[in-house]
Amino acid sequence: MSDKPSHLIERAAERLRQSGMLDESTRQLLGNEAGTPPPAPPPPYPGTLPPAAEGPRAPSPAAPLASAAPPPISAAAVPVGQAAPVAELESNLPPPGVHFVEEEAFVRAGMLDWRNTRNRTAEEFRVAQVQILRTAFAPENAGTGANLVMITSARPGEGKSFTSLNLATSIARQRDREVVLVDVDAKQDSLGALLGLSNLPGILDLAAEPGGDAENYLVKTAFPKLSILPIGPQIERSAELFATRAMARIIRELGRRYADRVVILDAPPCLSSSDPSTMAPIVGQIVMIVEAGRTQREEVEASLDLIQACPRITLLLNKVQISTKHSFGAYTSQYGYGYGYGRYYSGRIGSGRIDSGRINSGRIDSGRINSGRIDSGRV
Repeated sequence: MSDKPSHLIERAAERLRQSGMLDESTRQLLGNEAGTPPPAPPPPYPGTLPPAAEGPRAPSPAAPLASAAPPPISAAAVPVGQAAPVAELESNLPPPGVHFVEEEAFVRAGMLDWRNTRNRTAEEFRVAQVQILRTAFAPENAGTGANLVMITSARPGEGKSFTSLNLATSIARQRDREVVLVDVDAKQDSLGALLGLSNLPGILDLAAEPGGDAENYLVKTAFPKLSILPIGPQIERSAELFATRAMARIIRELGRRYADRVVILDAPPCLSSSDPSTMAPIVGQIVMIVEAGRTQREEVEASLDLIQACPRITLLLNKVQISTKHSFGAYTSQYGYGYGYGRYYSGRIGSGRIDSGRINSGRIDSGRINSGRIDSGRV
């Protein structure tokens, strides 16, 4: 019975399809019942995802993330007339907590105003500087310790620390050579004390505890080419330590390790301490400061006897009273340029004594050695 009604329904449906009276959904339904394949589904709407397949889904790969880097800045991002940012220049300042000598400390200690480049004192320091550098780095002096320069005097107050300070800063400011300024004068108001370094460890500590690295004791300064090695707080042991082999080894090692630098040692006066005599055979140069009109001939000769073991001794006359307009550096043009002529007196010291023709009435004759003077009047 079931076949006939089904047959009648199929026939009726066929007639309705032929007459066009069935809508699309009814035609699809009758077609499925009749065993005909359903029409293909319509294409997905643009921008939509196709339906997911049945069964376990494989994890889809993650979409790449957009770069977090900012877009490049065009040249138009820098305002017209305004400079683009540049990298910060390398500074000579050390990390926080590391000792550092500011320029103001040098000024308080007696440094010349090097901005006034053509004054007489500055010019004469340059003359002295040229002589020291020429001797220190002459090819024939290689390996002789000529870069070790000791500054001393016969008696206190003649200007040796003032000379040491300004020779060191003058060389360092020109930036051709580096300088290590070593304080080896164990007095309360030494050069290191004037620069605020009296409590820092220094060369005495190196001698007391052999094996230390001198580089760790050097103090940076406002001048990139200048470092300072303090004397150290153990000044009561200075006479003992300066006479040791360890101190001689340290000073020689400074000259060898820093062979490309000038090592300036500010030493005590020859007639006040045995230290200059102890260091004389070690250093390659000695500059002895002589105060004009005050230092006696016998004092100079006695001092030279004590340091004659050094092969190169130079006298530098200080505090000369200038009475002529034709002296070195006395003329200055409207452009601020001074000229003159100057040199060291460094020769004919034979056997540790000054040639008697250079001495007048028991005193240094400023008219004889006036080309080797420092006229600052400073101590």
